[in-house]
Amino acid sequence: MDFKNLLKYFAVLIVTITGIFGCTKKEKSNMENTFYIELVNFKYDSLKISLAENIFGKVSFYRDKELEIVSLNYVTDDFPPMHYFRNAEMLKKEIKAETKKIRIEFKGEFSIDSINYSLQKFRYRNNTWIKTSDMGVIKDIKKFVQPVNIINEYVRLIVLHTVQYSYN
Repeated sequence: MDFKNLLKYFAVLIVTITGIFGCTKKEKSNMENTFYIELVNFKYDSLKISLAENIFGKVSFYRDKELEIVSLNYVTDDFPPMHYFRNAEMLKKEIKAETKKIRIEFKGEFSIDSINYSLQKFRYRNNTWIKTSDMGVIKDIKKFVQPVNIINEYVRLIVLHTVQYSYN
């Protein structure tokens, strides 16, 4: 093996090692800001599907003192601290310690003018989910003149409350 090939081999090795350790650090920081969302008691399928589409795979961050919520696919810059929202069903039996979960639990019946749900935070410790915070029952009320798309309006409010709750 001549000197040029040895130099190329060494450069590739350094880039590979740097990439591995760089990814590990970034993956760890993402874990600290990842919230797994659990949807509980959503009997109204349209609401559940729309909520899942609007929160799973999203990321939130503050830019110029304004909260932004976008799809993870559209994030090109790193705006720390970014919060990642994933489906709790992705969690398998091998859950890492300190994993965070937000439970959104639908309460009562769905109606055109109001919706009730609760928000609770959990952290995985000692092989069990421990409740760390509870917002209680939230009631969103809307007075629609012509209710064109009430599902989207309620989903928008639930997503906004959940994302804001992740920062508290």
